Formats: sequence, structure tokens, C-alpha cells
Amino acid sequence: MEALGYRPKQADPDVWMKQAHRRDGEPYYKYMLIYVDDVLYIAENPEEDMAKLGRAYRLKDSVGPPDRYLGGNIEKVQTEDGSVAWSLSCYDYLNNAVKQVQDELSERNLSLKQFGTGLRPYPSSYRPEVDVIQVLDKEKTNRFQQQIVILRWAIEFGRVDILMEVSCLSQHLAEPREGHLIAVHKRFKYLNLRLKSSKGRIVFNGKSMVIDSAIFNYFNREEWMDFYSDAREELPIRMPEPLGNPVQVIAYVDANHSGNIKTRRSHTGVLVYINQASIIWYSKRQNTVEASSFGSKYIALRICTEMLEALRYKLRFSESQWRVQLIYYAITAQ
Repeated sequence: MEALGYRPKQADPDVWMKQAHRRDGEPYYKYMLIYVDDVLYIAENPEEDMAKLGRAYRLKDSVGPPDRYLGGNIEKVQTEDGSVAWSLSCYDYLNNAVKQVQDELSERNLSLKQFGTGLRPYPSSYRPEVDVIQVLDKEKTNRFQQQIVILRWAIEFGRVDILMEVSCLSQHLAEPREGHLIAVHKRFKYLNLRLKSSKGRIVFNGKSMVIDSAIFNYFNREEWMDFYSDAREELPIRMPEPLGNPVQVIAYVDANHSGNIKTRRSHTGVLVYINQASIIWYSKRQNTVEASSFGSKYIALRICTEMLEALRYKLRFSESQWRVQLIYYAITAQ
């Protein structure tokens, strides 16, 4: 890679970059993402450097636009405004997973049809932490753990609609109960119905969001200078020259105070967008017990801020110009 003129990003050594020029003379960065023997190459004219790479390594005959990524489906789609963007889904992966679960149930004369209506992953009234039904035996425990892993991998491909529920059930991997396994089966029933109507893809739209600033109560920076006069964002050293268009980072963050009835811990939820592309989704139980809703939301905001600091660090080693608009938006938990 160094012989081809590429250098690794300091924030992500698996991403190699090289400055080049488009056909109209505009400078930009080529990117080559390398994971073991898989290469994802982003450039205006990818054939040039791929040919050089092919002289050093034997490449597969199927080199071309990507259609799979770690088991996920990648394809181009048309957005509502008529532009074209890349999308990611786990349609094939989940179809195979649902079929596997259906086959396992049929061996015990069961079916996914008997696990609820499928309108929701499971009822909002169900609380896994207070389930006292019989503890699963070794075989069913192993089945529960395997199916949780399948669901969590589907979430990595963008099934954010089951993120909260799977996160709560994952807290019972060590000693799951019959009710927990039933709840997992209800998730697969829900996904099976959704797959029949939609692929459930995430579209990475690069267009900026239109944000109504009237919903925010902005603070006057001058009023806080007396308290934080030396506050500065720490900038990484050896940043590359910024190229390309500015980006917008938007974060949605919230917490349900004392969401866990047994431990009284709250649960944090975070969604992070770059422009209109959702890139981070996070749902996890908080480590502390907070006495008020304000405390739980403040903890959630701290977690989100740390995520955004790491993201901004990474983006500073990318091509985007650093006129970044950072927006926090609190949403009410349902």
C-alpha cells in the first residue's frame, strides 16, 4: 500500500488513503478499506490502482461494485429526492436465520405462528428482569444464546427496531428462563412478518438534514466563559488537509429512568447521524442507579458526548472539511 502511495489513517489503521484529483481537477482522497483479505475501494477511477494491486496479489474474478459486506446486502437505491445512495440490509441473513429457527421449532412440533401476532417484538408490559418462569436446561440455554447472537448481528446491519429489546434480553445470557426464550421467538416472528413487506434497509444518504433551530434553546457562550474560560476541544496532531464538503453530525439521545424494575437502573439509547446517514445506534443499561430522570438523562448525554468526541476525531482524518454542525436532540422515550 505504501508503494502505491497510500498511508493508513491514524484514527483507523485499516483505512488507507491517498490524495488524488477528479476528472474536473478537484482534489479528493481515495480510500482503501482492508480487512484481512477483503478490500473495499472508494475512488472515482478504481480500475487504475486495482490493476496495480492485481499485479502483486491474485484477485478474485468478481471484482466490481460491492453487493455483500460481512454477510449483509449492499445495493444502490433511489431516495425520495431522486438522488442515488448506497444502502445496507440483512435481508438474506435474516431469511436464513428465520428458516433455521422455524426448522428447530418444527422438530419439537412447534411453529413461529403461535408466538403472538408479530406486530411488536414483544409486549411493552413484558419485563425480562422480573421473569420467574423455570430456568432453561443446558440445551435450551445454548439455543437461546445462539439466537441472541443472530439477533445482535442483525442489529449491526441496521435492525434498530429490535435494538432495545435484544439489549434487555442479552442481560440474561448466563441464566435464561423459559419466558426469555419465548420472547426471542416472538422477535423472530416479528422479523419474519417484516421481511415479507420490507427489506428493512438503512440508506446512507449524504444530503444534509434540515433542522428547525427554533426547537433548541441555545445558550450564550459568553455567559459560560467565566466558568470554562480555558475550555478547548483537543485537536489531534498530523491531521490531513481537509477536502470535500462539510458534514453535519446529529445525535439523538435519551434514557428511561429506572427502566429496570429489579435493579432500578436506567437504559441509555443513542442514534448518531452524519448528514442523513445513520452510522451509530447504541442501547445499553447504565452502570449506576440515578435518583432522578435528570440524572439518568445526564449520564446518557455524557455517554453520547464521548461517542461524538471519538467520531469527530475519526472524521478529522477523513476528507470532510471541519465546518461541522453538532446537534444534540433529546427525544421522549416511548
